[in-house]
Amino acid sequence: MFKHIMLNGEDRLLFVGEIDLKPAAKFTRNGNSYVLNGVTRRHAGKYVCRIETSPPTELEHTLDVQYPASVRRESEKVQRVVQGSSVTLECMADGNPTAAISWSRQQGHLPSGTQSEEGLSITLENVDRHVEGTYICTASNGIGDPSSASMTVEVEYPPEVITEQAILHTGEGDEAKLMCIVHGRPTPAVSWSRNGDPLMTDNHIIEHDSLHRHTLTISKVKEEDFGDYTCTAENARGQKANTLRLTGLPKTPKMTSSPAGGEKTSYTLTWETESYTPIAQYRLQYRKFKPNVTTQAPGQWIDRLYSPKTSENNFTGPIHHMTHPIEMLEPATDYEATVAVENKFGWSGTSEVFQFYTRKGMAHPMETQGIGCVYGKCDER
Repeated sequence: MFKHIMLNGEDRLLFVGEIDLKPAAKFTRNGNSYVLNGVTRRHAGKYVCRIETSPPTELEHTLDVQYPASVRRESEKVQRVVQGSSVTLECMADGNPTAAISWSRQQGHLPSGTQSEEGLSITLENVDRHVEGTYICTASNGIGDPSSASMTVEVEYPPEVITEQAILHTGEGDEAKLMCIVHGRPTPAVSWSRNGDPLMTDNHIIEHDSLHRHTLTISKVKEEDFGDYTCTAENARGQKANTLRLTGLPKTPKMTSSPAGGEKTSYTLTWETESYTPIAQYRLQYRKFKPNVTTQAPGQWIDRLYSPKTSENNFTGPIHHMTHPIEMLEPATDYEATVAVENKFGWSGTSEVFQFYTRKGMAHPMETQGIGCVYGKCDER
């Protein structure tokens, strides 16, 4: 007698003497040997050869059939969850030897920061839009090729509205593009308003692209187009807005001169600003800088209005490079200055405070071995 005890415990009698009871089982008898053709995983188990003697004699063989790993999803292919909640992704694997399961993320690291993790499941906690994507479970046991299954996580969350430029400087007759970047799920509806009023489509073109960028284009800017534009996004999870300012005002000046003055009693201040119309005037403020916090107060601000040089208003572009010589300064003295500029639409913001110093007439009190230091910045004088 020859029988098969399968892995599930079921007995299958294959031969009794010379009689083949299961021809479909692909066994053939060759004397005292049994040959199995076309082995599959269902052939795994114990095989018992029994000789009916008194007492009976049995010989047992174990067939271990190795086969490649396979994997299947235990979770839905698309998992849609609400921001702040948790989601668990699960896979099951089959294979002999036992397959190991690893998790990875298509086009990026896992939320934990690692490239992969081991286990039958992976849990994403307190989810936000940054965990969205396709997660892949891969089973491998060293036999054949690994097997993979994928699941997609989508997170529902209120709109997020990002503006790369809070203020856009432009001029009359120019084209202006106001842009906001909008994220949200479900996909938010986006609208524009100006100074709180819904935007009319005349002279305005509204577009969006696959990178979540929503652009409002004003083809030829008029003075009445200046103002605050609000980009509002709304979906089932909430609403969010962000405001951009379109203005004809000059940009806040940026100082470009070196702190080290080359003269004892004068200093030439230089700066640049962006304005799409000529600069009408500028305000310069300067004073002695406070060199010692505990013993000496700074000087009084000298505040003056000036008209720019004609050459500084030769309008070849929006960037204006401007200079002003400051006279009657004291040698080897530290000063600080600010500047603001005005065009037909009004005043710019005031520049950051800029420190400079004049050349020494005698040893400068802040000078050591030929190096002068102002606010921790040292320059040879």
